[in-house]
Formats: sequence, C-alpha cells, structure tokens
Amino acid sequence: MTSRRTFLGLAGAAGAAALAGCSSDPEVDPAIGPPATPDTEDEITFGIWDKAQEPAMLEIVDAFHEHFPGIGVSISTTAFGPYFERLRIQAQGDDLPDVFWINGPNFELYASHGMLQDLSELEGFDPANYPPNLVELYTYDGTPYAVPKDFDTIALWFNRDLLHRSGVDEPTGSWSWDEYRDASEAVTRALGGEQIWGNPGGVANQAMIYPLIMQAGGYVLSEDKTRSGYGEPAAIEAFRFLDGMIRDGIAPDVRYTAENQPKDLFSNGRAALYLSGNWEAALLQDSPVREQLGVAPLIHGAEEANVIHGIGCAMSARSRHKPAASAFLAFLGSEEAHRIQAEAGAANPAFLGTNDAYVEAIPEFSLDVFVDAAETARAYPASQNTSAWLQLEELLFPKILGGDGRLEATAAELAERMDGVLADES
Repeated sequence: MTSRRTFLGLAGAAGAAALAGCSSDPEVDPAIGPPATPDTEDEITFGIWDKAQEPAMLEIVDAFHEHFPGIGVSISTTAFGPYFERLRIQAQGDDLPDVFWINGPNFELYASHGMLQDLSELEGFDPANYPPNLVELYTYDGTPYAVPKDFDTIALWFNRDLLHRSGVDEPTGSWSWDEYRDASEAVTRALGGEQIWGNPGGVANQAMIYPLIMQAGGYVLSEDKTRSGYGEPAAIEAFRFLDGMIRDGIAPDVRYTAENQPKDLFSNGRAALYLSGNWEAALLQDSPVREQLGVAPLIHGAEEANVIHGIGCAMSARSRHKPAASAFLAFLGSEEAHRIQAEAGAANPAFLGTNDAYVEAIPEFSLDVFVDAAETARAYPASQNTSAWLQLEELLFPKILGGDGRLEATAAELAERMDGVLADES
C-alpha cells in the first residue's frame, strides 16, 4: 500500500517529506465492520463544501436521527476552494472526517492510496439505484468507494428575449454546432452595440470543451488512462470551432472573460446562449432576467455526447467509528435522503426515481432536460492525479482559444505534458 508521503506528493501538498507512516498500518481493519443498531451511541464527523446545501444536509441528519437517535453527526463546511487542501492536510494527520464529500477529479487519488473505505459490503447500498456512469466514476479497480449523492449534466441555457430581438427562434431540441454558431452570430451582430454577446465564451472544461471533443468523436482521457486526447484531430476540431467564434468576434476572448465571467454575462442579460450544467439553476433563480430564461438539450456535433459528474459520499478507511459512519453513509445513499435534498432544491439527486422532486422544486426551468441527459452521458474524465492535468488545462486552454494562433501546437503541448502526468501515475 502506498504511504501518505507518496499520496501527498501526488496531491502537491507541502511538507510531504516530513511525513511518516502508511495507510495500511496494522491497527487499521480494512473491513467495514458490523453495522450500527438503533441503540448505538457514537459521534461522527461529516465534511462538505457547499454552504448553500448545508440546510438540506442538516435536514438529512435530523431524518437520520429518527433511525439512529444515539449517533451524533457534526457537519463541517469548508468553501470549495480550500476544501481539498484541508482534506489533504487531514489525510496527512490521519484525521479525515468519518464521512465526507468527494468529487471526480480527486476520487481516484484518495481511492488508490487506501484513504477510502471499500463499500462492497456496505449494508443497504445497491449501485443499481444510481446512474451506471456515475457509479463508474466512483469505482476504482472494480470496487465502489463512494455513494453517489447527486449528478449534473450539461445543456443549453438561453435567453428568449435576446433571441427574439435578434430574429432567432428559441431552441426546441438539440442544435448542431453550426446552428449554435449561427444563432450566436445573429445575436452578436444585432445586439453587440448594447454589449450583448451571442454566447459568453470562456474555457469551461466540463460544460464546453469536454463534451465538444467527445461530440467530434474524440476523448480527453483514454479508457486505460494512459494517454491524453488533446492532440488528436477531434480535439483540434472542437478547439477550432470555439476559437473561430472568438476570432470572428462572435464570442468574447479569454482576456475579456477573465474579468467578465461567462455565468455573470448570461445571468445579467448580456449573453443569449450559455452551455452549462444544472448547478446554475439555483443561481439563476436570482437573475434579473430570470423570467426570460429557458433550457434546451445540449448542442451536438457528429455525435451526441454529454458529460456526467456529481458529488460522492465517502468514508475514511481509517475511521475509528465505522459502525456509526457506515450507518450514516448508507442513509445518505437512501431514497429518503435523496428526496430530502431534491425537495429542498439543493441538488439533482442521484437515486433513480427521485428526480421529479428536484424538477418540481424549481419549476420555472425545464430541469428534466438534465435528468434525461444522464442516461447516455459519459463519465467525467479522471485519473489518479487529475488535479495535476487540470492545472495544465487552466494554463493552456487560454492559449489554445484566441491565443497566438498556434492552436494545434499548443494543444499538442498540452497533450504531451498531460501524458507525462499520466506516466508518473503508473
């Protein structure tokens, strides 16, 4: 088993050289242990990163207490930015929360280094209750290590008023790339004098770049997780499509969107079309142009392709409170818990059959579009050290799109450097 020193080296944490010990110390029992009973008395910790979802999580804790009144659950909420830095520090100190949220980009790092509890024997957990592609995201070497909590897919948000003012009919189905570009151009040409764009540009990976590469027949990460697809023809085709709109003045360049975030441009009525996920729904409820907003299926290229991601709930393999933690984790994965978060409008639940409550919680948006997309969406690309190549994306995407004109060479550089990260993982 890999030491915590190696784990934190991969994670990029400071002070790794000073660490000692490993994640397979003799006193750690790898088994999940006997389940808790209604008479069990214990205290466990629960780590999350979204303050907006905290009320729904507290509702779930209250509902859990009705089944296990003697188990106290202490929620610790950390902003997303520092959440994973804190988690790495907790891993270094052998002090991970008993139960905590994990995401796709970080999952495999923790699973592959023995930090997460094997959930194969978790009583009450049935992977068949969740979208298979989401279960795949939280499975490592054939073993599940996190319970899916919610999911997000991508669609086309639009502003009816801006489209109509530009003579463009609102989408009723999935537009092609060309239809998306033509509509973007029509709006920009008609309303550009008002500082309104057809689409707000940007370099969003999950919402825009990943699905477009897949729609062109390509991949971001090979199935065996050894190769990057960024230098392949399909990726170049997707990059050229996005870059072309910037160079033709249809979408803003990356310097502009660095100061004017795409989500803000759309929310403030300064962009007509916006490729993004269902996580925008809660934010767009407060948009000054909310009454004009709608959502349609994601655009398509030569293929239809979407990307699914979502939060997973994991348990520390080194928890000293496994019976209580496993009872709470199983409850988090239950239909009851998923309905609670759905009815609160906190997140789109992962438990199959509970999505109606979420759709009805925000009826002004057709959120069923995101639910329907989950059936065929592809799992978010992730490897053991995803964070390292996400940093490369952050560095090089702005140079590929609207950069110095060396699109193909810069994409090849990204692929080569990502291949180096992947080689180091093995």
